[in-house]
Amino acid sequence: MSDYIFIFFAGFAITTGISYLWLGLVERNYKSTLFFGLFAIAAGVYFILKSTEISGKLTLLIAVCMFVLFPWYFSYEAKYRNKPLLWGITFLGLCYYITTFFGIQFGWFRLQYVFSYTAYILTITCCYLALKNMLKTTRKIVYPLVFVTIYYTLFVTEEILYNYFGNALPWREVLSFTYLDLFPVFIIGTQLVILVSHDLEKTKLEKSIQFYKNNLNCILDQTNTIVASIDLNGNILYANTFFKSSFLTEDLIKTTNFKKLISRDTSDAFEAQVFNENNITGNIISKCTQQHKEVSIAWSFVKVKASHTSKAHSYIYLFGQDITSLVETEENLRIANKDLEILKNKLQEENIQLKNESTFLNDSNQLIGESPNFNYVMNRIEDVAPLDVPVLLEGETGVGKELFANEIHKKSKRSDKPFIKINCSAIPKELIESELFGYEKGAFTGADKLKRGMFELADTGTLFLDEFGELPLALQPKLLRVLQEGEIQRLGAEKIIKIDTRIIAATNLNLATLVEKGQFRSDLYYRINVFPVTIPPLRNRKADIPLLIDAFINLFNRKYTRQVKQISQTLMDDLTNHSWPGNIRQLKNIIERAIITSDGSKLKLAEALPKHKDHVANQSSNENATLDTLADCERKHIIHVLEHCNWQISGKNGAAQILNLPASTLRSKMKKLEIMKQS
Repeated sequence: MSDYIFIFFAGFAITTGISYLWLGLVERNYKSTLFFGLFAIAAGVYFILKSTEISGKLTLLIAVCMFVLFPWYFSYEAKYRNKPLLWGITFLGLCYYITTFFGIQFGWFRLQYVFSYTAYILTITCCYLALKNMLKTTRKIVYPLVFVTIYYTLFVTEEILYNYFGNALPWREVLSFTYLDLFPVFIIGTQLVILVSHDLEKTKLEKSIQFYKNNLNCILDQTNTIVASIDLNGNILYANTFFKSSFLTEDLIKTTNFKKLISRDTSDAFEAQVFNENNITGNIISKCTQQHKEVSIAWSFVKVKASHTSKAHSYIYLFGQDITSLVETEENLRIANKDLEILKNKLQEENIQLKNESTFLNDSNQLIGESPNFNYVMNRIEDVAPLDVPVLLEGETGVGKELFANEIHKKSKRSDKPFIKINCSAIPKELIESELFGYEKGAFTGADKLKRGMFELADTGTLFLDEFGELPLALQPKLLRVLQEGEIQRLGAEKIIKIDTRIIAATNLNLATLVEKGQFRSDLYYRINVFPVTIPPLRNRKADIPLLIDAFINLFNRKYTRQVKQISQTLMDDLTNHSWPGNIRQLKNIIERAIITSDGSKLKLAEALPKHKDHVANQSSNENATLDTLADCERKHIIHVLEHCNWQISGKNGAAQILNLPASTLRSKMKKLEIMKQS
């Protein structure tokens, strides 16, 4: 009968062992499952050997393997991995088998007892330590493991007593086979109890999870938030009612992949953000196809792991809000702000231009004159106005350089474009660069918005730089870049801006002298001095003074409601022969004060004309001397340009090209002005 019992337990143990071994190897489950499978198979083989009475040494080997595998299984089941202790037990088991197999002993001292008892004690120690660790870490007692430990302790105690006292204790004869044979049966039984308890707990947990999942789904179905659960491949596992009504129909819910709902232009970003293994939670905005139209959805996502051993059981919860109207509003606002900025800049340009034009219209500032000097300057302006070259206006303060600059602009191809003027001496040196080139928002403290500079405002038009000689040396290289390359850079910006602005510069200083003193850059001087025009002072335009006086009288009569119509010949002669160091501006101020103080129809000066040291010397000058002086200025300039070009007249970089004159015209002027190359 005992042989049949052995065969029964052998089949039961081997079948159980193979099942657990399969879970340990193929399913890659816990290592405790693997060790238990090996232990059960070894127990089954042991029972077979016991029933067939095959070599006792082979039976001994299987028994040793069975007892060595037991602490490995027990430790991993209790999650206590003290490998030095486990390997120590394994080594002692191997030593026990070798000494028993070869019968090694020293008289009455038998080594196999030392190895076996030491292995027994270490195994019991390992079991108690594993149970203690399990209770400490999980605060949970697995009662079958406790029973196994108690049983193994009793078994070891009985074995030691039996080896020393024989059959002194009666319980070994109660059963038909010994505790050694009952031990693996008990272990396999306890493992099955553990398995059944785990399955029951798992079933209970699954029911609980399903219960809460159903309640959660009911709650999610009542919200107006788009909610969906998808796997890592994008397949939809769950979608709430709001999601279905927004995107899907009932017959498509199980076959639709979520990725197909994301539009192409945002699919790559969605894929990289949501399906990235490193991102557990996050937020992203994507465009989705909703009932044949594109909408913007703000998604929040969280990844949930359903299994610690396989990514296939992980899934992603997505929570979305339709923000299409908000995105459209922001886009419309952005477009409106952009249009507003364009209109603001255009209004700024028109405002500046209107201010400039109003100065001329309100003050009736017109170019008035008929003297030879005036006509000579006007001829020069007629020559240069249609050409897109820089112009340098030179002359004393008050001669009307701004009026001549405006005349050049009105007769140029840019007459319908902005004419922007700036006085370089009226702006602090620290601010003139930002005024000319503009600045980006945040470029410096107080720069709370973008500002376009004068060069940008004058793009496609004309920029008049009054008091050009007052430009700081540090700023001059940037101005040279504008003249040469036609590009500027705002303060605090990295981007280069291309512009098409004509520059007219005016100065009452001698730039050539400043260059010699190192107070002005020579390269900028030569670049701006392509076509200089010298405005004669009022004392050299005596024939124009009566015309100017009549114009000013009419202007201030309208302004102050006066009826001044007469001026004595004596006063006219005095005004005509005055030196006028302040030029036209001074004459205008004198007439304005006279109109204010005159109470009749005859002009009377408010005060006598100021005397100047150069008055007598200026009175002795005449028109012919003035003409010679202007011609001499032109002669000096042509000689200067010819020397700069090594007396090359025509061709590329020749003097004719720099002066913007035909080569034949330049040769005629040289002949007229008696300009010849010195040998």
